Amino acid sequence: MRLQVVIAASVLAVILIGLSTDVDGQSTRGVRRRNRFGRIGRTGRSRSRTRLRSGGGRGGRGGSSSCGENQRRKRGGRCVPKSQDPKGVPAKKGSMGPLPGAPNLNEITSIVTRWLDENAERIPNMVQLVFHSCVGGCDGCINTNSPSNKGLIGSYREVQALWKNEAKQGISLADFVVLLGTKAVEHGMRRNGGPGPRTVEFTTGRTSCRDPTNYLKVFNFPKGQNTDAIEFLMSHFGIPSRGLAVALMGAHSLGVCRTENSGFEGRWDNTPLTLDGAYYESMLGTTWSITDAPGNEFTQWSANDGRMMLNADLHLQRDFAVNSRPSCGPISERCPENGNDVNFVRQFANNQQDWAAQFIRAFLIMVSKR
Repeated sequence: MRLQVVIAASVLAVILIGLSTDVDGQSTRGVRRRNRFGRIGRTGRSRSRTRLRSGGGRGGRGGSSSCGENQRRKRGGRCVPKSQDPKGVPAKKGSMGPLPGAPNLNEITSIVTRWLDENAERIPNMVQLVFHSCVGGCDGCINTNSPSNKGLIGSYREVQALWKNEAKQGISLADFVVLLGTKAVEHGMRRNGGPGPRTVEFTTGRTSCRDPTNYLKVFNFPKGQNTDAIEFLMSHFGIPSRGLAVALMGAHSLGVCRTENSGFEGRWDNTPLTLDGAYYESMLGTTWSITDAPGNEFTQWSANDGRMMLNADLHLQRDFAVNSRPSCGPISERCPENGNDVNFVRQFANNQQDWAAQFIRAFLIMVSKR
């Protein structure tokens, strides 16, 4: 019996000596030891017994060299997006995050920036696309059968192809469309005559529609021939004030109306590829005449140099009702001022730095709609 006790004590001493230092040679005296399965008893949490390398191997817990920045390691060693719940089920809302080996957000942003730099004509289209995709909730999709989206079909197909080929594994389509619109705003503002460089905040987490190629939801868009655009922006997107809604209308400083798309024809100001305050300057500095729209049964307000305003635009300055035609005219000076909004028009025409700040604030509210 005494011999057995001595042998047992010797074995125990050897074990304790072997465990007295970790792999880095540092003392581990006083640390509770785990068995070779990495557990304390039967109820202890599983963990690696020794930290063999800082990055962690397949069974390790430390470091992130094997998993992406936005990923975590499951107990079995597999990397999964952090946005998944502990059972590995994707979160009900938001992007699942990038897959292993997928491009990260910085890489995707560089792709978008280069794509916009290739063709400035894409700037107004992307700002319009993000607005249309956010009507009903920013899900990255539009109904290509809707007459309201007729002018966006070609651009939207380009966007889908770019996302599928370059970014699908790293970002949802819903977030990708908002990223494109965000960068288009930045590009448009920094062009010659614009308010200058701006950084517009971008966040992920939007959920895409189920099938972008067969999106059949129908939404009501503000109509150019009507005068309720400000009320639409405030009620639909939660824009909290008329001033911010008037600022968001400044998106019309980009692009032109084409007869084949909307039935209206002309540009709002003389810098249609620059996102600036010229929209408000154009509105205030022109005598507008009522003319028949070339491609529909409605009217528009026209200048003699190819510029135009829709009823939705000029109603920010002038107060009139619309039946089949505006209730005043035939020139804009015969219509009284719109006391609700004309002061905002003057404010933004005189200070485009102020307008740019208000526009970005309203834009961020719009793209946060789920």
